Amino acid sequence: MKINRVLLINPPDTRPPDMTSDKVRIGLVAPLGLAYIAAILEQQGIEVKILDCLAEGQLEGFPYGDEIRYGLIDAAIACEVERFRPDLVGVSCLFSNKAWDAHNICRIVKQVNPEIVTVMGGAHPSALQKETLRDRNVDYVVSRAGEGSLLGIIHLKNMGYSPPLIFEQPQQVLLDDLPLPARHLLRMDKYMSSQSAHSGVKRTPIANITTSRGCPARCEFCAIRCLWGKAYRMRSPKNVLSEIQSLIDTYHIKELHFEDDCFTANKKRAMAILQGIIDNKWDLTLNSPSGLAIFAMDYELLEKMKEAGYYSISLAIESASPRTLRLMNKKVDLEKARSLISYARSLGMKTKAFFILGYPGETKGDMELTIRYAQELGADWCLFFLATSLPGTQMDKRVRANGWLVNPNMDYRYYFYKANIKTAEFDPEYVMNLREEANYQINFVNNINMEEGNYERAIEDFSEVIRLYPNLDYARKALKEANNDNKIR
Repeated sequence: MKINRVLLINPPDTRPPDMTSDKVRIGLVAPLGLAYIAAILEQQGIEVKILDCLAEGQLEGFPYGDEIRYGLIDAAIACEVERFRPDLVGVSCLFSNKAWDAHNICRIVKQVNPEIVTVMGGAHPSALQKETLRDRNVDYVVSRAGEGSLLGIIHLKNMGYSPPLIFEQPQQVLLDDLPLPARHLLRMDKYMSSQSAHSGVKRTPIANITTSRGCPARCEFCAIRCLWGKAYRMRSPKNVLSEIQSLIDTYHIKELHFEDDCFTANKKRAMAILQGIIDNKWDLTLNSPSGLAIFAMDYELLEKMKEAGYYSISLAIESASPRTLRLMNKKVDLEKARSLISYARSLGMKTKAFFILGYPGETKGDMELTIRYAQELGADWCLFFLATSLPGTQMDKRVRANGWLVNPNMDYRYYFYKANIKTAEFDPEYVMNLREEANYQINFVNNINMEEGNYERAIEDFSEVIRLYPNLDYARKALKEANNDNKIR
């Protein structure tokens, strides 16, 4: 069978019944990975369609059997497959908590037509290749970058050969050689007006962009190397600015989010991109939702970011315990982080800080040290994440070797939402309670903007929390207090 028609699918989100909207944030972000693959396939004369089950479906969680569904229902997905009649379906599974839905897509596809070739790609199947292929509905796994690998499978099958079940692109393509993502195949009208779940939005129309792949750091807990390999690869400033110009000309965007794992990892390149935005006099507000590396930041770069349009930055600090940072294999200058937060706020930028609690090997004292540091840091908002043992990471190997996972086979959909590590020092209940209390005390009770009389910024932050978690009573109480104090002033 010749492969001439390819359907690329971004799955919906199906959650267990206790994962309500109080705990799960669902937002729309354009699936640029699929759009890059689509652009490559179109260059080869292959007919391509992208189905984003979130963009096409309902984002308010609704009962679906015994669970909760966000996005298209199974029957609607089956109808789309029947209508397009693809020869091959590629399914995105970027994160482990998307694995259930990715496998469910493959099941639906095979029910429609068992002859359709199914391929799954992303960090999760790249890390757990054999586990993924145990599903009889998955024909192939694309390991790491998907553009060349999927094309390789298609070429081999069209020549009458049988590709290996696990297919990895033999060499990494130069990022500047890639065509621009096939955004014409996406529901850009929805993405450009959406409120992202993983970052605030100041203006619309909004678009996201990736200017690099990978990260030069080697943090033990990060799964990014499963997807992009060991190398940190960058697009040239000229290439990036060309895409930004295209987004402005085609979609008239007013805000741009750099979705890189670390946009500023190479200061010289970041400065060149920012200077290009300034020189072109583009009216843009800018944000980097992912945590920026402390080692790559300084005052000069912050000033350039502000001049180019940055209104918010996030710093990935992770811990204030030197011992925990060593366990993480993460190098952070804690005093420099404090200084960067202070200077960014003085420039008028909103600042967020990321921390991880319950890291395997740390003590309660280490966690308490992190919380005290976060309280004194002076960031607009501190986000506390549960240490999560992601497949393919060094952390996962270590916790499994030590028997520290309470449930070694925990449903991936609970990842990031439920602690699962128990050591001699702490258990999951302690960590989850500590995280909840830290969030409440630092971000609400002792909110820095409330203490400094910056009520409008506090109102903005509290309103964003309520948008994401409508039933969070203490957020509503904090917003009411901020509004009252703002009126008195």
